[in-house]
Amino acid sequence: MLYTHRLKTCATVRSCLYNTGMSDEPQRIVVFAPNWVGDAVMFTPALRAIRQRFADAHISLLGRPAPTATLTPNPWTDEIVVFKGGVLASARALRRGRFDLAVLGPNSFRSALVARLGGVRRRVGYDRDGRELLLTDRIPPRRDAGGEFAVVPAIDYYLALAGHLGCDIDDKRMELAVAEADAAFAGTMLDKVEADKARPIVLLNPGASYGSSKVYPAKRFAAVADALIERRRAQIVINAGPNEHPIAAAVEDAMEHPPILNLAFVPNTLGLLKAMVRISDLMITNDTGPRHFAAAFGVPVVTIFGPTDPAWTEIYYDRERIVRVDVSCGPCRKKECPLPVGPERHQCMLKIQPETVLEKAEELLNLK
Repeated sequence: MLYTHRLKTCATVRSCLYNTGMSDEPQRIVVFAPNWVGDAVMFTPALRAIRQRFADAHISLLGRPAPTATLTPNPWTDEIVVFKGGVLASARALRRGRFDLAVLGPNSFRSALVARLGGVRRRVGYDRDGRELLLTDRIPPRRDAGGEFAVVPAIDYYLALAGHLGCDIDDKRMELAVAEADAAFAGTMLDKVEADKARPIVLLNPGASYGSSKVYPAKRFAAVADALIERRRAQIVINAGPNEHPIAAAVEDAMEHPPILNLAFVPNTLGLLKAMVRISDLMITNDTGPRHFAAAFGVPVVTIFGPTDPAWTEIYYDRERIVRVDVSCGPCRKKECPLPVGPERHQCMLKIQPETVLEKAEELLNLK
């Protein structure tokens, strides 16, 4: 089933053109959002480009709960629809929307099948995962000399979809918006803990939904936080997603100085997190979705990379500092370190010292 979560009224002239076939331009466009939160943010340059190119079209954004929540609200779509059901039910609902163009952010076979069964006349996506017969416009993914998928930053990967449609794809800036209710809730929470506007707010993001291999040790996050409190009078806020409460609690337990707020102990949402990121002075994070929130709001960010290659998620942001070390087994891109317990296990993270993270954090605070 598809659940509509925000709808704006289409212009009457737009509906008339579509119903009478007077225009060759697509009048009803459905854009399938990528499935990961970070990818949803990296998709925003493409979404913006599509809106600019098809200014008079009705554009629906379709996606899973987390990416659609990340992109709510936004100025580029007329409605946001949450994808929660099976293929046939979703296709039937899509057919009722009478879309004439689908842009597929995900690479999945499922997304192409839903668009095809949903009666969307033109279906644009990458020619991969065995779905070539389901697409009308097949974009070949770039490959290296060995035939493997080439390293292409996700922002550029998604912009190529928009470029195929004749959109201007020069602008690579990520953007997000915050709902008024979320902004008010974030402000209320900071007021309750008597946050000092003269002191920097540093948001720690110690979790990673991808897997444990991306997680920098809690004690090291705590060491960086304590140093920033002592040296910069920082006010620490700890973020925690639904499955990240243990790591958030471990960071707080390891700190000598308490944080002003731990979002593991409040009804946290992606909307609230966006609001908290926007009013922060610095974020320190693992390579995970909230990293992209910081860049989208122009907030300086220190990103700790372990098993993943930053080249895949280049965000073209000059207020980011990446911290990583080269190890012989990486970047492995595994969700858990594949090495047995011993001196080599998780070295992509354990070789990164808190002092290195602290140095980059202070460098960014000095820019303000």
